[in-house]
Amino acid sequence: MTKKKVFVISHSHWDREWYMAFENHHMRLVQLMDDLFDLFENDPNFNSFHLDGQTIILDDYLAVRPEKRAELQHWIDVGKLRVGPFYILQDDFLISPEANTRNTILGRKLAEKWGQPVPLGYFPDTFGNAGQVPQMMRLGHLDTVAFGRGVTPTGFNNQTGDLGDYDSTYSEMYWQSPDSSKVLGILFANWYSNGNEIPDTKEAAKAFWTEHLAAAEKYAATPDLLFMNGVDHQPVQKNLSDALALARELFPDYEFIHSNFPDYIKALKADLPKDLTTVKGELTSQATDGWYTLANTASSRIYLKQHNTATERLLENHTEPLMALSGLTDAANQDRLTYAWQTLLQNDPHDSICGCSVDEVHRGMMDRYARAQQVGHWLGEAALTKLANKIDTRNFPGESRPFLLINNSSVPQHDTVNVTLEWERAPFTAGKPNALYAMLEEKRQALGDFHVIDREGKTIPAQVVDTQVKFHYDLPDRAFRVPYMGLYITVAVAATVAAHSWAGFALVPGTGHPQVASDQEPLIQNDALQAQVTADGSVSITDRRQQQTYDHCLRFVDTGDVGNEYIFKGAANDQPIQAGPAKNLTRTVTAGGQTLAYEQVLRIPVSADEQLAVEQQSVTDITERHAQRSTQLADLTLHVTLTLPAGSRQLKIHVAGDNQMRDHRIQALFVTGIQSDHHQAESIFEVVTRPNTPGKQWENPEDPQHQQAFVDLSDAQKGVTVGNFGLNEYQVLPKTGTIAVTVLRCVGEMGDWGYFPTPDAQCQGPFTGDLTVQLHDGSRTDTLAAWQTARAGQITVDVQQLPVAHEGALAADHTYLQVDNPAFAITAMHVSPDTGDVLVRGYNMTSAPQDVAVTYQGQAPDAVVDFLEKPITGVSVNTTLRPAEIRTYRFKQVGAND
Repeated sequence: MTKKKVFVISHSHWDREWYMAFENHHMRLVQLMDDLFDLFENDPNFNSFHLDGQTIILDDYLAVRPEKRAELQHWIDVGKLRVGPFYILQDDFLISPEANTRNTILGRKLAEKWGQPVPLGYFPDTFGNAGQVPQMMRLGHLDTVAFGRGVTPTGFNNQTGDLGDYDSTYSEMYWQSPDSSKVLGILFANWYSNGNEIPDTKEAAKAFWTEHLAAAEKYAATPDLLFMNGVDHQPVQKNLSDALALARELFPDYEFIHSNFPDYIKALKADLPKDLTTVKGELTSQATDGWYTLANTASSRIYLKQHNTATERLLENHTEPLMALSGLTDAANQDRLTYAWQTLLQNDPHDSICGCSVDEVHRGMMDRYARAQQVGHWLGEAALTKLANKIDTRNFPGESRPFLLINNSSVPQHDTVNVTLEWERAPFTAGKPNALYAMLEEKRQALGDFHVIDREGKTIPAQVVDTQVKFHYDLPDRAFRVPYMGLYITVAVAATVAAHSWAGFALVPGTGHPQVASDQEPLIQNDALQAQVTADGSVSITDRRQQQTYDHCLRFVDTGDVGNEYIFKGAANDQPIQAGPAKNLTRTVTAGGQTLAYEQVLRIPVSADEQLAVEQQSVTDITERHAQRSTQLADLTLHVTLTLPAGSRQLKIHVAGDNQMRDHRIQALFVTGIQSDHHQAESIFEVVTRPNTPGKQWENPEDPQHQQAFVDLSDAQKGVTVGNFGLNEYQVLPKTGTIAVTVLRCVGEMGDWGYFPTPDAQCQGPFTGDLTVQLHDGSRTDTLAAWQTARAGQITVDVQQLPVAHEGALAADHTYLQVDNPAFAITAMHVSPDTGDVLVRGYNMTSAPQDVAVTYQGQAPDAVVDFLEKPITGVSVNTTLRPAEIRTYRFKQVGAND
């Protein structure tokens, strides 16, 4: 009889930061690596160690032991250390599609510099798995993945039974994306620690292997049994060779192999049966009781998610397109861009971006966001300056101050943009600073009226909102700094800029007759939409084209939360508290649109009651907590601003407050009344369809979900698309057709396996939330328009002052990227650091095939490439997009550095 093979793979699941601050874990990592080197030197039978799929571990070790680089390289070369394929182990859902992609690309490049990357998409502890992972892995040249959550293995003695959508007969299965891309999936059915701390004494080893072999065989599809020798931050088992020698003696019917993933995967593929289950789409533990999906990490420390979104939008939708458009693509600046991406990605591991670590971790994350943003802004400003020097401004009057508005989104932008322009400069070489200041201040006070014109001389709605004299300076690339005083004029410009375009304007002296009015009317409107604040403080929204009104649609509610950073748990006997009537209401009407600002008060308990502290300190399970809310009440004032630009179908909602309460959650509710059994939301390279009612096993009163830019609830005649900025958690309440988006969630402990207080997670202090809402008629065309507008709602317009009367090679008005099908959602436009080619990536937002043509600077792409920029066999630039297909178009060195 052929022996079953027991593949033991040594590893340590390395959360860089979690229940201790980064440096605490870091010092233990140094010890782990030192121990590994010693073990490799002295135990020839120790096969290898899997470095958790992330190359950043190598950088972290060398940061303390730089003298060990050669030795580190040696152990990788001889196969003792197995590295890659990712840069970090990210959370799938809470980072952008591009952040997921760059993690794969950067990880692959770094791993290849050291050696051969492990050929395995590794997701051991991801809090749910995005449905497009199989397609992303295929595009990254990986055909096998390993993961720990989301699927229930239901095999018994390897017999196939009736399976649900998220059940697998075995711990091995195929996993398929919506576009039909398929990979081999390996589920850690007994977790990634099923071979941890293998005993080396007979009695203990016999008991261990008797239990653990049976558990593995219960689910295994082949005679190849996988045992993961390690767990979170686990030191290497130095006596493993002796423990496996004992196992061979005690269990002679099994072949015990200290192995590695490449060898295990090769053996597994050779032995796979024909009846493997295929699971499809996202795997988020949908078929469980719903308590431990960990989806509420999407609302833990929302300020992190907002900074993450801001940094992603900066790099993806500003810095990278501007670098491509300007030709700022030399190697030195590409390295700076890579540094910014790596800094951002260091915040993307699941215990980091999920906000489920101790306070010190997340304070460190804020520094990384700041640094990544500083680099992104530096590169963006350099690109804007370079682009400005290429724009021809001779059409504008000589006494004007021309400027550029750049829209890097896929829909026309209608927002009023504040543009600050330097009207006059007085260099310090011309006199003493205080004298120069006084001279310009006198000129400032004598300024007359101004207005804004476009390239054709047409007046654009605009209003001067500020004038100021202030110190500034230039920093030439290779010269000393140049200080000066400047006279600046800030003007609010209400211009429409086409998708993926720039448009030139100019500030000129003269009256432009701005129309500004202010009153206390509770209603704003344009040709498409109307929003009215009602007596109870809710907002009714009307689609004026369809004459469809959603009465009392928008409202803010507060509930108690006695859970932790991982899981929301409603306080016992709690009832939602709705914000009160609107106060101090002000409507402002300009030619560029209308705004409505007002205040609402939430009178809510100051915290949970004293029982919560007892339950936290005693590590009482979430499902067994009975703490209530305090009887002491206080006011939390919400400052709400509704904005409706002229020509836009999107209502913008901004809410701000100063939270001094604890143990609670604020949600924005959009009550639609739409009755449907499903909804759709943007996820990772996908607009996913999810049921409005969870499965029969579900016990959690909540059904939290993840989103990227929007969630949509529709029927055949109407629909509501709610967009957000860094508000990644929502749920749909099917009885009332309500979309509930979490704006603030405040808890006081980390949770999971012990008691770790996290006072910063109470999010006390100022907070903000930004949402959008767009109504549509349920048709494909109108729905796609709403989705694209929601995505564009996260992207601001870039502004750059231009030289006066400047001869340039580029027109002041220009469309640089054209996409002829709104079903294709652009996720990236950037220059390849390796070839200088321009890459445009996006995905099909629909579940139907789509034809699409994309042109950049008037040219068609020359190829469709994968994530590693290799042309995809059998796919041309004219090939129809598959449902939910991710596609990267390559434009050969278009816009390369001149």
